[in-house]
Amino acid sequence: MGFQGWSDAAFDVMVDLDGDPSPVQLESHRDDLERYVRGPLQELCDELNETGEFGKFWLGGMSDRPAAWQRQHATSWIARRIRISFTFDLDGFALGGGSAHPESDQVRRYRAMVDAEDSGGELAGIVETLGRTGFELTGPTAVRMPREYSSDHPRADLLRRRSVYAEMPIDTHDVGLIGKALRPLIELTTWYTDYVVTTGWEKP
Repeated sequence: MGFQGWSDAAFDVMVDLDGDPSPVQLESHRDDLERYVRGPLQELCDELNETGEFGKFWLGGMSDRPAAWQRQHATSWIARRIRISFTFDLDGFALGGGSAHPESDQVRRYRAMVDAEDSGGELAGIVETLGRTGFELTGPTAVRMPREYSSDHPRADLLRRRSVYAEMPIDTHDVGLIGKALRPLIELTTWYTDYVVTTGWEKP
């Protein structure tokens, strides 16, 4: 039958898991979580993986932490700390992608490429496209510019960041529309693999 979205039962499970549930409460919801929440998420992964366009999505693992139950996610790792993902929680379904929690060497390389005219201008255009399509950049922005760069740099807003990661809520069960919404994230992760990922960086 394929991916049909999430039923009201999925949100009922998320409501029951809200707050600070005990291990016993978590375990009592395991079957419903697998059936109503993780099941549809796996179906979506399977359909997108068949296209081969976005890499290979994997469901996140479970642990004894409530947060691992309250926010279900699937991720396609493009390279080290670079990914496309989607999540389902009480707020609904959301897409995200880019550089997540970069290492210090990645931050240095990222800023050097933002500073460079061609690669920096390309990233600025990608970020503009993401904004037009409904994505918002997440993560902190430093108040001050890194000391290596001028405060009036044309891409100062990007240089004050350690990386670019974008997220967007999406309210559709149409896999074709989900794939279309993911494509600007492919442009972002491709920018990272073109300009930031260096030889010897291994995929997780």
